[in-house]
Amino acid sequence: MSSIKNLTKVLSIPTAVLLLAGCGGGETKSNTPNPQASELVQSEAPAITTGFGSPLDLGNGINITLTEPEHFTPGKFASNWVKGQVANKFSVTIKNGGSGELDPATIVIASNAGGKNCVDVLDGDNNINGQPTDMIAANASITFGFAVACDAKVGDPLNLTVSIKDKLIAVNGKLK
Repeated sequence: MSSIKNLTKVLSIPTAVLLLAGCGGGETKSNTPNPQASELVQSEAPAITTGFGSPLDLGNGINITLTEPEHFTPGKFASNWVKGQVANKFSVTIKNGGSGELDPATIVIASNAGGKNCVDVLDGDNNINGQPTDMIAANASITFGFAVACDAKVGDPLNLTVSIKDKLIAVNGKLK
C-alpha cells in the first residue's frame, strides 16, 4: 500500500507542474479575425476586368476563358448549396502557352453577388468537381466546371475575382 502512496506522490508532482505550466503566459490572441482566402483576393483592385465568355490573354502565354454562367439545380449530394440560394455554373478554360508548367493550385476564384460573398459548389452529378490538381504542362490547356451558390436574386450582378500567378482579374456578369 505504501508503494501506491509513493507512486501517487511521484505522479502528482509532474502533473501539477504540467497544469501550472498550462495556466501561465502563453500567446496573446488578437482581436483581429483572420481573413478568408476570398477576402485576400478581393482586397486588391483587379488589374484586368472582363466579362464572361471573353478570352483573356494574361501574358506569358497564359489565357483564361470563363463561359457565360447558367442557372442549374445542384443534385442532392452537392456540397455548400442550400435550398433558396441561386446556383450558377460555368466552365473555366486555362491555356498554358508558356514555357513552364502552371500549378492550378495557384488559381483562386472568389465570387459575390448582390453585395454578399457566394460559396463554391461541388456537385459530381453535374460534373462540377472542383479545380484540377494536376500541373498544366507547357502548351497544354484544361477545362473544368465551376459553380457558385449565392444568397441573391436572379439578375443580380455576379462578380468573380480570379487570381492566377501575379495577375488579378475581375469577371463581371449577372446571376442567371
